[in-house]
Amino acid sequence: MRDTKTKILDVAERLIPSLGAEKASLRRITEAAGVNIAAINYHFGCKNNLIAAVMVRILNPLIEKLESRLQDVMDAAGRNKPELEAILAAYLVPLVEFSRQHPDHEAMFAQFFNSYDDGDLFRQSIQDLVGKITRFYGECLVKALPELPPRTVLSRLAFFRNMALGIMQGNCMMDESMTILGLNMGREAMVDAMVAYAAAGFRARV
Repeated sequence: MRDTKTKILDVAERLIPSLGAEKASLRRITEAAGVNIAAINYHFGCKNNLIAAVMVRILNPLIEKLESRLQDVMDAAGRNKPELEAILAAYLVPLVEFSRQHPDHEAMFAQFFNSYDDGDLFRQSIQDLVGKITRFYGECLVKALPELPPRTVLSRLAFFRNMALGIMQGNCMMDESMTILGLNMGREAMVDAMVAYAAAGFRARV
């Protein structure tokens, strides 16, 4: 049996993306969850905190998978230099899996953003959530590319991260590009191609 907090989170995660920011009021969420407004105040304090909690619940499994896959790569390397391609794959594969599991995630996040009273605070909360894992990838990439200045590696990680998130958010555009160019490539082959493409960019001469 679900507890009250889980009921509220389940309903908020469903109603905010489907109804939109304005219609998914706290009153509507509490009615659908079968609880009163005091329950939201008790567990979350306000709608902003509720939205943040939903975002954490959605993104935490992805972040945990990113961290786990990267840790596996580093453990396999031991004292040796980690493999660049393995690090990049450890980043891309979970993102592609997430986009498959949440095909409407871009619209969903947009609705969460619109439901939040303070857009800057919303962005900061997301940045705080993904900051640790992003810095971890940076540390591992610096170890994989000791011949390059760390600042160069980190700047290329910023480019790669932007590319990866853009691809995750634009799967339909990627499919369209493949069709226009007459390419027939499965998801696994596409990830392999993206890893090779990104690795060449990371290894490029300064």
